[in-house]
Amino acid sequence: MSGPGDVLQGVYVANVTPFRDDDRFSVDVDAYVAHVEWLAGHGVTGVIPFGTNGEGPSVAAHEKRAVLEALLPRVGDLQVVPTVAEGNLPDTLDLLAYLDDLPVRAVMVLPPYYFTPVEADGLRSFYERVLAATRHPVVMYHIPKYAVPLPPELVTALPVWGVKDSGGEAGYAQTVRDAGKGVLVGTEDDLPTRLLTADGSISALANIVPEQVVALYAHVRAGRTDQAARLSGHLQEVRAMTKQHTSAGVLKRVAEQRHGHPMGTVRPPLLPVPASFDAAGAAERAAASPVPAGG
Repeated sequence: MSGPGDVLQGVYVANVTPFRDDDRFSVDVDAYVAHVEWLAGHGVTGVIPFGTNGEGPSVAAHEKRAVLEALLPRVGDLQVVPTVAEGNLPDTLDLLAYLDDLPVRAVMVLPPYYFTPVEADGLRSFYERVLAATRHPVVMYHIPKYAVPLPPELVTALPVWGVKDSGGEAGYAQTVRDAGKGVLVGTEDDLPTRLLTADGSISALANIVPEQVVALYAHVRAGRTDQAARLSGHLQEVRAMTKQHTSAGVLKRVAEQRHGHPMGTVRPPLLPVPASFDAAGAAERAAASPVPAGG
């Protein structure tokens, strides 16, 4: 019998979206693909386009289609799990219909996020229509800091793959796992502990230190607690650095220092990272792992 880990397991990147500094802040598709190809070369399992760090709600549907049409022929075995984060049911269903013809691994779906609070029955009605509209496994997106929270009993009651848990509430992931559903950790607080009740992680930091996040996952899976703790401590310092300014902007500035591909800017209303930000120094500090390759 197959389980959740047979569909999704490992390190996925909440990959950023490069925008040009032009009148429309247009998506730089070439830079997008180049960044993902660099990530693939550092051992990640997959990418999650158009999530929170990917500024997904700021990206138009036609832009998402252009990115995926350029990206999917270039990624080889890398798994692609697009985020569907539309503000209403019709746009959600339209994007799912488009994705149904594409070779993506799964789809991650955020419920409409403007009207709050929302009752569980309303969320159930939304996701029942999502499930009926796609052939792909569905990952529900629980990020209560920014959107409508998804009760664990709703996740466990629906025929979804599972959930991206970006809430981190005590017992949430374990409840979902105990019901036979999958969990991808979407918060990087205390990641070694959280990975013990998850199939994998969706990491923002993997945009800039993919090799370290992959190594941390391997240490946790192998029970190398000392190495995992040391590496996690370093990654928390890197994470704190990304929070000094607009996170997606910092990730782009540091990523381009690491791989040399221009990563553009963020799209308003987000503000770009100040010119005074020392991206080269940040990249050097981030890449300085305290755990040698191989653990």
